[in-house]
Amino acid sequence: MKRILYVSLLVVLIFAVVGCGGGPTPKETTKEEKKPEPKETVTVVPLDEWAIVDHKTKDFGGNVPRWVEKTPLQLQQEDMYKDYYVFIEDQTGKDLDGIKLWATNFSISSNMARMVSSRVESKFAGAAVGDKNMLETYMEQVVKNVSAATFSRVVIEDEFWIKKQNKKNGDIEFRYLFLVTVPKSEIDAAIERAFGDVNKTKPKTEEEKVARERVKEAFNEGF
Repeated sequence: MKRILYVSLLVVLIFAVVGCGGGPTPKETTKEEKKPEPKETVTVVPLDEWAIVDHKTKDFGGNVPRWVEKTPLQLQQEDMYKDYYVFIEDQTGKDLDGIKLWATNFSISSNMARMVSSRVESKFAGAAVGDKNMLETYMEQVVKNVSAATFSRVVIEDEFWIKKQNKKNGDIEFRYLFLVTVPKSEIDAAIERAFGDVNKTKPKTEEEKVARERVKEAFNEGF
């Protein structure tokens, strides 16, 4: 009897030891925890890393016109241009004589349609978000019609060249710019005609109709 009790007690002790040693190991306690990889840092590049070191009127004590360092849309917000659309046509290069030659051959009459068409395409891209594929042919027709328009009151307000130096690597670049204005009424009328002609072809779906109306509303606010 004592022998049986001894054996039983021994079996119980063995299972107890096995049970304690064979249990699940604490989560990740025996392994080196993985540290999160450092996030990639994004370096913000300044919008303008160039300094103007020479320009058209520097030798005569002149200053760089304020319009040279502004965008057309910034200029359009000023009171003096409230009735005009403003365009800046420019050319850059490593050689001053080269960009002066470009400026000599620059013709506003042959470039105006392209400048307006480019602005129309940009306006379409911003207004037709999500509907770009649906309106691609529609946009092409509007741009084509605008390109065929003529603008009689285009004025080259000013022209200027600057020499810039990159603040980081010292690179030199020349830039020749033309400041061009056109009365808003003249371009708005051309755009209105372009939309009118294209809208003679009815939209195929209700979604396309809504997309067209959205784009037209954007153009009614100017461009």
